[in-house]
Amino acid sequence: MANFRYLAVKDSGERVAGTIEGADRSLAISRLSDQGLHPIDISEEGQDQGVSSLLNLGGTGIASKEITAFTRQLAWLLQAGTTLNRSLEILARESFSKPLSRVLGEVQGEIRKGRNFHDALAATGLFPPFYLSMVEAGEATGTLAAALDRLAAAREREQKVRGKLISALVYPMMLVVLSIGVVIFLMIAVVPGIKDMISSSGAPVPESARAVIAVSDWLVANGIAFAASLAAAALVIALLWTRGPLPRLLRGAALRLPVIGRLLMKSEVAQFCRVLGSLAAAGMTLPASLKLIAGSTPNRRVRETAQDMETALRRGEDFIAPLEGSGILSPLLARMIKVGAETGNLSPSILRVTDILEDELDQLSDRAAALLGPAIILLLSIFVGFIITSLMGAVISINDLAI
Repeated sequence: MANFRYLAVKDSGERVAGTIEGADRSLAISRLSDQGLHPIDISEEGQDQGVSSLLNLGGTGIASKEITAFTRQLAWLLQAGTTLNRSLEILARESFSKPLSRVLGEVQGEIRKGRNFHDALAATGLFPPFYLSMVEAGEATGTLAAALDRLAAAREREQKVRGKLISALVYPMMLVVLSIGVVIFLMIAVVPGIKDMISSSGAPVPESARAVIAVSDWLVANGIAFAASLAAAALVIALLWTRGPLPRLLRGAALRLPVIGRLLMKSEVAQFCRVLGSLAAAGMTLPASLKLIAGSTPNRRVRETAQDMETALRRGEDFIAPLEGSGILSPLLARMIKVGAETGNLSPSILRVTDILEDELDQLSDRAAALLGPAIILLLSIFVGFIITSLMGAVISINDLAI
């Protein structure tokens, strides 16, 4: 009997994690289902587990874009009539890095032992629930090539959106770092010289200049300790990033920021719609799709909306009503999804809404980049101006004393 670590969702929507014994992964999943749990991630103890819904394979040497390229090329080979075993062999030997080639070799070995593709991928512990669910639905319906093609397209759009979001935030972040560097340089290299001149004159020092000089003295006296503290804090953050609640706390704080919060929220809502539409198009049932999303999304509002929609479905109620009431979508976009559900075109409607959200995100990213840069420059100018004005007031008092 082996021990399996699992992450599952109860009927109430509560997420639970733990370990369970089973002769194999299928039996472990069956035992969880008997307990009223719906597993969204399960792997044998001793194997690395994927922890990111965006397939951030940290520590494996496998980049997210490489996984996307593998998915796209595997879809092409299957669509061309190549068998799954032969396709994996070709990709493992010719196309990718050594870590991914090793993983593909392991997957191919598991398939030769009689396991299906979904279970072989899950055994690696590298693929997120969304990826595995798309593959499972494709295998069950005999449309694996089409499912992989949709999965690759969804990941490519997701990476494009994420790249746009990062591009919109990199310039303001660079300005923030540059601003801090300029202020520290002034405090350490410029202010001490002016301080000596003021002190030797015996002239009265304005309160604002005293505050600037006090900060400068502290930085000069504790500069090395301050730099070491910053380095230690950065190291602690890096260590806690995948081992604690820090990412969730930082995400929650970022969502409360005026411009950045809107960007992140729209990005996560677009991801919610993209995943839901892709799973529905792959043939996965809507309740199972919503349960999967509720168990894996880090955004509280999106998670609660998915849970409410899944509950409404189980009760036979209008499952679009929770989406309309949540406020994560505009009334027009929510209405588009409702019309799609009423006409039997739910998946195309959701994917169309996703395209609209991504277009809006592009426009919002451009506006954010245009607004944040000048705002940070203005704040830097005000801060540097305060330092200069304070010191100039002290210098002028020296001249008044001389007169």
